[in-house]
Amino acid sequence: MLIRFTRDVSLEDVGKLTERCDEIGVRYRYIQELNTSYLMVESDELSKMEELYHQFRHMDFVAMVVRPDDTANPLSKITGVKFKCGNRWIAKDSRPVVIAGSPYLESQKHSVDLANKLASIGANIYKAGPYRPTETLPPKQLYDRTATIIDAISKKAGIPSTGMIEVLGPRTALATLKTCAYHVPGKFLFDTNLKDSLAKLMNPVLLERHPDASTELWLEAAGDIVRGGNHAVALIETGRTMAGGRRELDLAGLVKMIEECPLPVLVYPARVAETPEEVGRIAKASLAAGTAGVVFDVHPSPLQGLLTEGFCLSIEEFAVIFESIKQLLV
Repeated sequence: MLIRFTRDVSLEDVGKLTERCDEIGVRYRYIQELNTSYLMVESDELSKMEELYHQFRHMDFVAMVVRPDDTANPLSKITGVKFKCGNRWIAKDSRPVVIAGSPYLESQKHSVDLANKLASIGANIYKAGPYRPTETLPPKQLYDRTATIIDAISKKAGIPSTGMIEVLGPRTALATLKTCAYHVPGKFLFDTNLKDSLAKLMNPVLLERHPDASTELWLEAAGDIVRGGNHAVALIETGRTMAGGRRELDLAGLVKMIEECPLPVLVYPARVAETPEEVGRIAKASLAAGTAGVVFDVHPSPLQGLLTEGFCLSIEEFAVIFESIKQLLV
């Protein structure tokens, strides 16, 4: 059972719940992430879990209580999620997709030229990063230009393009961008208003894991979108921050996610890799594990690609990696 607290919860309030858990003899773990705190409660005795559920869900400092077998957990009620991104299916039982593009949109010409080159190598979908103009623009104008570039990519390069949601005006992005899917960074996992909007728009959503978020919290965020009526959701695994600050990909955890989660799971190797060779190895291992696709950052001059995290490939490096994974894409 997952208990999410309100932002103003105190340690004294949390102590009331953990004390009750101790009294009736259930296991629990307190988690504090992303300015949000949780209590994971486990027990093989369903009667105890049922008792705690009814006691905890009415407390003022409890925002939500989700039981694994509860109708409040929408992911437990769906199977076989499958949706189209342009002309390509994204699903657990479909051919894996290759999504590739520049970390940032620099200009229409740059983006269309890069999309054409990536498509000729084998990319199925263009990853349109946030637009970075040379002058300061209000959000509406910023996203209008982004929309124009994305439209040009689809028409002139012949492949669909995702659209990145940014901190600057995320709701404006939803109202402006016409994409095959919204690429949602992990920083938005607990933006309730944005998730409500994503659920109502019914456009495909590619939801990244935040590096500090547990799998439970990531799935809960995806469940919020599904609960609102939009089942076209895929997860993008970006790895987790481990001791020492390095981000790593748990391959065993990935295999378990692919097997147990009804949503398609894609992997973003660049978020955990530091060399082209690592990107290739992670992509190959992920596809062999059964992932629904892989995501790459590619730029003609990687050092100029303005990438703020992870690793950016050159076009030549992407071509070499694509050749090495080609047999796993059938």
